[in-house]
Amino acid sequence: MQFVFPTHLQLANEQSDGFHQELLRGLTHKLNNLLAVIQGFSSLILMTDDLDANIAENMQHIREASVGVSNLSERVRGAGGCAKLQMQALNLNEYLGVVQTALLEPFTKSNVQLDADVQQSLPAINVDPGKLKDILVEILKNAAEAAAPVGGRAMLKIAGPGAITPAEQRRVDILVSNTGSTITPEKLQQVFRAFYGSKTSNHLGLGLTISSMLCHQMGVQIGIASENNTTTVWLSCPMA
Repeated sequence: MQFVFPTHLQLANEQSDGFHQELLRGLTHKLNNLLAVIQGFSSLILMTDDLDANIAENMQHIREASVGVSNLSERVRGAGGCAKLQMQALNLNEYLGVVQTALLEPFTKSNVQLDADVQQSLPAINVDPGKLKDILVEILKNAAEAAAPVGGRAMLKIAGPGAITPAEQRRVDILVSNTGSTITPEKLQQVFRAFYGSKTSNHLGLGLTISSMLCHQMGVQIGIASENNTTTVWLSCPMA
């Protein structure tokens, strides 16, 4: 199986932890402060007892739009490679139980079967738990959405050192696969690019771009392969 990696994003560029990241972090912080004011005042106006129905509807739209921009701001920060991380040793076996509901939601919604093969007594990995959850949710959501239209299935496999990567590399590997379609080699080369995708306009095409940036910041390797009607995303996480 031939994996494609986001090397074209130049994640190891010397500027990746420099001026531009600090600038983007500061700008999104300022933007969120302004959005908080909009959200706060729109909420206060909506609490008015005798508020005209048309005004109330318009204010609700304003508030929802500001919340949407705030969420987008956080995604932009991640796409710029300047998300704030809280790295720690994480026990994956325990962690999966904590985030199970969020990870299974795309499959419940899409009515897609998810099979799991998780090795017991996995060694702890060094990651940001919240950011790892964001990455896993994005990848699993993509797998569910790809499998659903054609009655495909999905599989989550997690293995310790020596099972997939050599033991001396001290890495825990996470594989998310789905059946039902094959991504062409041409499209596979583009999947990590921002705003690239074949989904509806409601999707920004930032999911895998942000995931690859977060992986780079955490020292996690990410790759994708697609052949024989199966697509697989591979995360290789460093041991703590």
